[in-house]
This record gives sequence, structure tokens and C-alpha cells, in this order.
Amino acid sequence: MNKVAIVVLNWNGWTETQLCIDSLLPILNENTHLIICDNCSNDDSWEHLKIFENNLFIALIQTGSNKGFAGGMNVGIKYALENLNPDFIWLLNNDVQIYPDALEKLLICADQNKNKNKNKKIGMWGSTLLENDGKTQCAGGCVYHPYLTIFKPVLAGKTLEEIKEIDQDKIKLDYIAGAALFIEIKIIEKIGLLNEEYFLFYEELDYSQRLKKAHFNIAWCKESVVIHKGSASVGNVRDNNKEKIKNANYYENLSTLKYSRNFYPKTFWFILINRFILKSFALIITGRWYLFAPLFKAYRDYFKL
Repeated sequence: MNKVAIVVLNWNGWTETQLCIDSLLPILNENTHLIICDNCSNDDSWEHLKIFENNLFIALIQTGSNKGFAGGMNVGIKYALENLNPDFIWLLNNDVQIYPDALEKLLICADQNKNKNKNKKIGMWGSTLLENDGKTQCAGGCVYHPYLTIFKPVLAGKTLEEIKEIDQDKIKLDYIAGAALFIEIKIIEKIGLLNEEYFLFYEELDYSQRLKKAHFNIAWCKESVVIHKGSASVGNVRDNNKEKIKNANYYENLSTLKYSRNFYPKTFWFILINRFILKSFALIITGRWYLFAPLFKAYRDYFKL
């Protein structure tokens, strides 16, 4: 039996995290453990999550500070490596709920790939992410346009019935969506943990790039289905929480520059300027003037690094 360590990161979002845990409880056993990491929330999350501390298959960990996505997840990954000896790590956003057989389908995909094509070494899989309305958010991940710094979710808006007709092996992804990253342990042993240089955003792009440079591939596991609310911690337009949205935009802009510098150094200055122009134009067109402040701040802080 394959052993799987599931890592869920919480920060000021215990209600979403509890729903996520509730969906995971039926699959937990001696071979499937859950690690819940809390990034020092200030909303009483820890007290609410402690109801799970007596479950033999759940570990609760305080990370010690707000370490961002990568830093918080890395605490859970390290715990798994030191204590559980897993074959796979499944990183999940706290605002997801899984279909009951989502993990089983991932393990089948991984096993079938080994038997089908030994030369195509897939080290990381993405699930079918659904919106609350049942439409596809993305088929495993996204396509990324580095010079425009924009991404396009693959097969977004499709129904599950439409998805069934698509050959998952023909879908090409630039990166796996960070809401659900299923990683074979040999990948972590070879290329290391998530890059904590990114506080929020671009961690999954960075990891997918590093994985490919190590001569592994990424893929979509069509039948593994996960519902993803999206932006529960960082805010979204529908909630109209402008402070959360401004904070998220700041880190998105800053991480974009860091990622572009790391992987496209020869064209970095073109990307930097192009990003600023396109982003400014988009903000003007949509009337979101309040997002100019985090844009300016991110560019300023990048050059302070």
C-alpha cells in the first residue's frame, strides 16, 4: 500500500479548513495521514482546530509565524518526511473539498503511468478542480505566458460530462494549480521543498519549472475531482474585501517579478516593463484604481531586495 501524507495550511480560515478536513476524514487511515499547519492565525483558528487533535491520523502543527504559503506547507512536508515515511505528499488548499475517491484516482494515475511508460517520468499530478457550480475551474493546472505574465486555466468552464470525453494524456500544462498538488516523494528528495522566496503566489510555477529542469513531467489526473472555492484566505472580488484584495495583489505583483527574474533573466527587463504597462492598462479599464497602490509598492519593494 502506498503511504500518503496530506498537508493542509490554515491561516485565519478555520471554517473553510474544517469543511476541508470533514471531506478528508473518510479517507484517513494508517496509510493516509493528515497534517494541519496553522500559520499563527489570530482568529481563534487553533482553538477550533484542536477538536481534531485526538484523531490518530491527524497531526496539528503551529508553524511559529505567518510563513506564507510555501513556508507553512514546508513545515508540514518536513514533518511528513521525518515522521511518516510517505510515498506521496498531497498539498491541499484549506478551501477545497475532495470527492470521496479523489485520492484513490491519483494513486491509480501514478501507478498506471509507471506501468504504461517508464520513460515518461511524471512526478506531480493535478486534479480536476471544480467551481461551486460544478463547472471546471481547471483541468489540473494552467498555461502560462511568461512575457505577458498571464495564465489561462486549462478547460475552464467545462462540465464533468464534457471532461469525460477528453484524453488526459493530450493535455499540456505549464504548471499544476497550487490548490491541489500531488507529488511523488522522490521529487521532493531530488529538487527540495517549495521555494520560500515567494510569500504568496507563483510557488507552484516555480516548483513545476524546477521539476521539469530535473527531467520529470507534470500531468492531469482527470478522474480525481476536487471542489475549490478559491481565494478564501486572500480575498476575491465577489467578497469585495478591498484590503484583502490589495494585499493579494501586492504579493502577486512581487512574486511575478521574482519568478520572472529566476526563470527568464535574459528578458527580465522587458517582462518587468511590459507587466507594469499591461497591469496599469487593465486597472484603468476596469476602474480598480485602488490596486495601483499595491502595484507601485511591489515594484518599489522588489528593488529594495
